[in-house]
Amino acid sequence: MNKFLVFLEQREGVVKKASLSLWNRVQEIAALQNNAVVSGILIGPADIRQLDGAMAGDGVVYHAKDDRYRLYSQEYYTGVIEDTFKREACTALFFADTAMSRDLAPRLSVRLQASLLSGSAVSDADEGGVLRPVYSGSFLASFVPKRHQCIFLLSSNAPLPAYSAGGNIRLIDVEPQNVSMEDIFPVVRQIVMRVGMPDVAEARIIVAGGRGMGGAEGFALLEQLALLLGGAIGASRAAVDEGWRPHAEQIGQTGKTVAPALYFACGISGAVQHLAGMGSAGIVVAINRDRHAPIFDVADYGLAGDVHIVLPKLIDSLKEFLKKQ
Repeated sequence: MNKFLVFLEQREGVVKKASLSLWNRVQEIAALQNNAVVSGILIGPADIRQLDGAMAGDGVVYHAKDDRYRLYSQEYYTGVIEDTFKREACTALFFADTAMSRDLAPRLSVRLQASLLSGSAVSDADEGGVLRPVYSGSFLASFVPKRHQCIFLLSSNAPLPAYSAGGNIRLIDVEPQNVSMEDIFPVVRQIVMRVGMPDVAEARIIVAGGRGMGGAEGFALLEQLALLLGGAIGASRAAVDEGWRPHAEQIGQTGKTVAPALYFACGISGAVQHLAGMGSAGIVVAINRDRHAPIFDVADYGLAGDVHIVLPKLIDSLKEFLKKQ
């Protein structure tokens, strides 16, 4: 019998939507196999009411809710996941592709002596292979594990399965490991992004800027637009390399892969590396002074103009529209 373990990531007590989506995807994979069961591991205190109606199928979620796990610690998160994986004799461990998971998965691969595969989807439920874009998204390659135990790091932008939520989920408390607050690495500085903006990897609307924004001050316009739309800020590699925005907002081949319903590309030329990260976006709106920029080839709506002139007018028009609603 195959036993799948899904890591449910929480930040500030909120379980990430990417993790909940992953649970439902793994339930679909398990449904294609005989005698496959799905369990979850949630570390840190969290509001479990958000799990109601969001998780499909039946299963158990092991919750290490001790307050000592409130903040992320690589060492102790690894220990809790490893202990649960071994205790329940699991065959596969699933992570949504996030910054925390990219830190945990390689470490657990060594500790568990398991194959580590990252990709967009599990391509073969029997062999456990994954599909992964290569050559900047030009091709899809299939990778198959060599070991019986596997760790999967699946991108959170893959389409959700047509699988109804509302399963029978049981919560089981996990006793904390023998650690003290002194054992866990102290917090030197905690950086909190702008309140009210969602994670760029989970946002339905993204307002992204590139080198054409001219500097860090240019992104103030994008923040105004994002706040009005209830979206998140994204950035090209060029903007991140210049130090205008943090790496957590980088979209592209060396950043995050996103799939919002609406994507604004402001001052972004549209290099193939950036397109690889936002190719699954729904509607793409491009604003660039270069009318021959590659971004217009993939845009649904394009405007050739200076972002510093266009964006203030767009923001004013949107404010007037929202006042009338």
